Amino acid sequence: MNTKFDLFVKEHVNALAENGADLQEEKKIWLSKLDELYALVKTSLSGHLENGGGIKFDLSEVDIYEDQLGTYAVPFATITIGRQVVKLIPKGTFLIGVAGRVDMTGPRGVVRFVIVPRDSTEPRFRMLDSAASLELPRDWIWKISSPPPRITYMDLTEDAFRDALMGVVNG
Repeated sequence: MNTKFDLFVKEHVNALAENGADLQEEKKIWLSKLDELYALVKTSLSGHLENGGGIKFDLSEVDIYEDQLGTYAVPFATITIGRQVVKLIPKGTFLIGVAGRVDMTGPRGVVRFVIVPRDSTEPRFRMLDSAASLELPRDWIWKISSPPPRITYMDLTEDAFRDALMGVVNG
């Protein structure tokens, strides 16, 4: 046996075992944040969802792939307003600068919802040395992200969601 290779394999298997629980906790938080987003969406549309109010909201599951988590199922939302269909597509949790992203796509555009620190108004990056770890605060919230290159964040409220929805349908 090749001792150097055996050590290499053992090191990576041990790292996977050590990080596996943390990754599953990150996934659990991400799925919880998706539930929060969809609850806000339903509340934003509540007056139009009941009794034939003109909007239909459906949740289903879709598989996504992330290098750290592999393939897993996430809730995927579809909003139907008349003939217009708008999709809320989860993109993942292991993304640069955010702790999760969902793209709302409609016939006339896309709006990005991102999970960022509560006080963020734009992306923030900081350099970490290799020994440091970045502990993500659990009070990160959903915000609306403007398109690149000059990205800014706006609080995601019920009114802001409705405005974003009208934007992806009407342009």
